[in-house]
Amino acid sequence: MTTFESESVEVGAGCEEVYSFLSDFRNFKELMPPQIINWKADEESCSFTIQGMADLSMRIASKSPGNNIHIVSEGKNPVDYTLDCFFKKASSGSCRVSIVFDADLNPFMKMMAGKPLQNFVNMLGEKLLEVFPKN
Repeated sequence: MTTFESESVEVGAGCEEVYSFLSDFRNFKELMPPQIINWKADEESCSFTIQGMADLSMRIASKSPGNNIHIVSEGKNPVDYTLDCFFKKASSGSCRVSIVFDADLNPFMKMMAGKPLQNFVNMLGEKLLEVFPKN
């Protein structure tokens, strides 16, 4: 597995609020870049197309309220992957969030997709700052 980890971001909401937001895939639409099309989601799963690249599907495999959400690939994806969201209380009314994407990439795929995947996890953190700005 190849691991891509976002920088930890401190958002302007408590861990429970951020956890609740990320526990529902319907909210993920706000975090996605413009290259994401054909977005379909319910609370526990989603599918979408990365324009000009691939169709992806995923589902929430497990949740630990206020601590972690573990997401896994589902169905026919070009690679197997997991996406984890980790929460840690930063101060009163704020939370630190880290996003970790693990993908089963061969060396060629790692070379091709490594930078876009790292940018993706970093962008998720940045978008969370837009949804939950610090005061």
